[in-house]
Amino acid sequence: MKLGLSGLKATLGMGGPQVGKVLILDGDNVVGFRIVNLLLKEGETPGVELRVGFRDLPNDDEVAEGWEDVERVKFVWEDEATYAHALKNVTTVFVSTPATHDFDSHFKAFLAACKKAKVHRFIKLSFYHALRTRAENPNKYFGDPDYLISRDNFHDIPLVHQHALCDGDLIVGGVDCTILFASHLMSNVFEFQGSTLKEKHEFYGASGGKGVNYVSPNDVADVAVRAILDPKTHKRQGYTLTGATPITDEEVASLLSNHLETPVTYVDKPLTFFSESSAAFETIKASGLEEENKFITGDFERISGRKPESFADYLIKEETMAPVEKKVFGHTITMVPKIEQDFPEEPHFITMVAKTGQETTAPAEDAPVAAQ
Repeated sequence: MKLGLSGLKATLGMGGPQVGKVLILDGDNVVGFRIVNLLLKEGETPGVELRVGFRDLPNDDEVAEGWEDVERVKFVWEDEATYAHALKNVTTVFVSTPATHDFDSHFKAFLAACKKAKVHRFIKLSFYHALRTRAENPNKYFGDPDYLISRDNFHDIPLVHQHALCDGDLIVGGVDCTILFASHLMSNVFEFQGSTLKEKHEFYGASGGKGVNYVSPNDVADVAVRAILDPKTHKRQGYTLTGATPITDEEVASLLSNHLETPVTYVDKPLTFFSESSAAFETIKASGLEEENKFITGDFERISGRKPESFADYLIKEETMAPVEKKVFGHTITMVPKIEQDFPEEPHFITMVAKTGQETTAPAEDAPVAAQ
């Protein structure tokens, strides 16, 4: 399908290069969903063709509104047989990685398939501090193997370490890529704890009243689209995408209460309540590190020309939300979600178990992206 991006390119201040066929993985992810909609919204142009990968292909009556003519292909990370067809004639790939402790092995196989298919560009969603950005250390970023193994407290989080391995494969391999190092997505509370939020009007963490840096998935998608449409400007760049200011989880609960028009309570839980990776994330939050000024970057404002969205801004933009977010708002879902399907033996959602051994209905927040 030819996509109309002339108006969007003008808005973003871009010219009209021929981008070619773009593969978005995955289309039902909170960021991937927004990218597809941004690329669709302007009508026809010869510059971009869009293909969207799904683990479970939706039927025509199950796709999101406006996606009826989008090319949809089956793509399963742990099934390398699905790679070649999904990558045929593709020039650019956007990847939001699933949350699993051995994702780097799948990623290596996918990179090899991309090389064979002659994919030119790679845009990857990562987590902040998986690697430091060029702005923080301008002389050591892409192509410096010694720098890639440097660590800080964030690398104690298994998922962040997995991102570092995958990002390093891109960088050391000389791939023309743009890596988006995003902080905690505002959508996480819906994506990973939606059932508890909807049924119990609660969400869980262990941040201990400290400020947490949440970034809007709308802002992440904005930068991803710019990287897709303007490959020259964003070639082999890394951007740290953060919110405007840290906010406590108690403040998030208050905003949710106002927006949903029902009381929502944030409940601080002991670390033993969570999976290993979730507990590591909560430890970072409770440390207060994200309250420091150095955790706020100007990358998004410099690239987009506007301030990052606040949590309140994010909540009022229901029209941009993916199906997994809209569930909490009681909307009808018109696209097959990938819930707990990415890795049957290693579920994308991780059930939280309390000290009593009784399972809760809310999965732990193991990933900053629906995949990343």
